[in-house]
Amino acid sequence: MQNPDSSTGFPDVGRSGLYFGIVLIGANLRAPITGLGPVLPAIQHDLGFNDTTAGLLNSLPLLIFALLSPVAPIVGRRHGLERILGMALLGIALGTVIRSIAMPGALWFGTIVLSSGIAFANVLLPGLVKRDFPTHAAGLVGLYAAAMAGMAGLSAGLAEPVAHMSGLGWQGAIGIWALPALVALFVWMPQFRVRQHYVSSAITGGSAFVSPWRHPVGWQVSLFFAFHSLVFYSLVDWFASYAASRGISLSSAGFMLLVFQVVAVATNLGSAPVIRRLSDQKLLGFSCGLLLLIGTGGLAFMPDLSLLWLTCAGFGAGIAMVTSLSLFGLRTRDHHQAAALSGMAQFIGYSGAATGPLLVGLLHDATGGWIAPLWLLMGSSILAAVFATLAGRSRTIG
Repeated sequence: MQNPDSSTGFPDVGRSGLYFGIVLIGANLRAPITGLGPVLPAIQHDLGFNDTTAGLLNSLPLLIFALLSPVAPIVGRRHGLERILGMALLGIALGTVIRSIAMPGALWFGTIVLSSGIAFANVLLPGLVKRDFPTHAAGLVGLYAAAMAGMAGLSAGLAEPVAHMSGLGWQGAIGIWALPALVALFVWMPQFRVRQHYVSSAITGGSAFVSPWRHPVGWQVSLFFAFHSLVFYSLVDWFASYAASRGISLSSAGFMLLVFQVVAVATNLGSAPVIRRLSDQKLLGFSCGLLLLIGTGGLAFMPDLSLLWLTCAGFGAGIAMVTSLSLFGLRTRDHHQAAALSGMAQFIGYSGAATGPLLVGLLHDATGGWIAPLWLLMGSSILAAVFATLAGRSRTIG
């Protein structure tokens, strides 16, 4: 297969469809999830959910991500990355439609379907980037991470206004995000004819394959992913409810979440070239954890400046996402090992992250306030800084 990277660092014209398709897939990996938080109070009111049940609904996608992450590399290797990514987009579109239907259980079933599609794309996309764009990987990772954060921000920011449009309600606010998935699926259709596999041998570059499960770097990358994801999803899922308890309107909370995501987008784009120039990622890793700590600590002790604290957290989240995605390639020797690390990190990462929204709901139910949940997020931010610094050292698995 011809290397799609050119000497100038950009993909060949014949591969531009694949390049654009990767960005579009990235744009669909968070929007269906982040649009739920701002309308969660309306869902709780209509369906009679308490905070614990709402926390379980928020955590369900992350639990699905964790369960399917180890399976995704096997399925991708057997059936081809391009085909499975296309099926993932179809699952995202169908699940988004299903969960917006006013039928008993549709919200839960649709969430499972769309989350399954996102889980496969989460794991397989970094491996595809490392395989087909090896000299342009950091830039493409930054671009699709920016698309992911940008659409996630739009989803959070538009959820409340769309819900108030005549006849749509919260069902329309979460169902409308099937459209971007269908657009991405249309663009990706030519890739269904391509069947390419991961490296079939466990021996690459003359050295024995080393599983990330048996290497400290694999655990450091995975725990970094877990703790920054826990903070991110807890903020996205619960900030609207927190803001309401502080007298902030839902529309204002949605705007703040939009700012949070916009800042993350800008940081995604800015971090990618920095990663390429640094000899290691220790400083970036420590910085993202520190920014998340400032953001969550500020919300706990100075809630009147919530927009400022969400902005700080947005910087931290943006650095964390691009750095962790880039580490899948930087800490491995080939796309076969990168896929294994991606599967491990996302299994451990989303297992940990799934506990975040659920624990926030449980702690809020148990204490009747937000201090205990925010202490949880502050502690997680500190651990994110620790493991990010360790994972940022210039080493490879094996």
